[in-house]
Amino acid sequence: MDIFDTVFTLFMILFPAVFTLFVRPKIPLAEVHPASTKLARMLWLSTGFAVVVYLLLSLWQPAIAYFMWFLFFPLWFLLAMPLLQARDPGWRPLARSAVRSASLERRDVLPSGLRATWIAIVGLWGLLLCASVSGLAFVVSDSSQWWLLFFNLAAGGQLWLMHWAMRRSLIEPEPTLPNEGETLRVERASFYRFKLLGWLIVAALVMLVFSLPPLLLIWYGDQALMWAIAVGAGGGALTGIGGGIFGTIASIKRAKINRLYLESSAQQ
Repeated sequence: MDIFDTVFTLFMILFPAVFTLFVRPKIPLAEVHPASTKLARMLWLSTGFAVVVYLLLSLWQPAIAYFMWFLFFPLWFLLAMPLLQARDPGWRPLARSAVRSASLERRDVLPSGLRATWIAIVGLWGLLLCASVSGLAFVVSDSSQWWLLFFNLAAGGQLWLMHWAMRRSLIEPEPTLPNEGETLRVERASFYRFKLLGWLIVAALVMLVFSLPPLLLIWYGDQALMWAIAVGAGGGALTGIGGGIFGTIASIKRAKINRLYLESSAQQ
């Protein structure tokens, strides 16, 4: 098992527990949910147990040990998230207010600058697809290599899926108040811009990871095999890490907005 697999797997296992260390209670300790201490204890015990099992498997069954990183999901959703919600009301789902207001501004329409960026990403994917098709038609004589186009087409499917997910995230329901403070409005606008930029960066990375390796193999054959593997594996890892960072920061920003909303609603 190489060093990257070890570092990545341990990082994913340890992340939920370590992350909770940086989210301290934002309410008086007397109001912290009694389950907080029990959840923290269970989280750290489960994390320690998972690390021990991973280290043992890495000695005898390294192929199986790699998949231990999937334990991130139960550790995060079953233990870390409930612990965060017990410590900080900003991480809890917001209750609906008796008085509601709504914005008439369309949030699912991209600003002109970001719309041009999205068109550029799709246009670059189209150029890479055309380059792959041209290589198969005029450079490669082996018709069995046409299967490589699957990855280019998969990149187009990923772009469509991410565009749909981005629009859905931009129109997610957000509780508002009739007289919101300037701080809350600024934070909402900042969060909106952050989501747009994050989706565009992740979409560009996904498109390149899926489109560049087949293009290299089609035009340069086995000579570009190592480059294709490096782009696919390295780019895939970079995309996964980038997506994780994006999701984590988005969760932190959302918790801050929820906290400001609760403070504003308490004053009205």
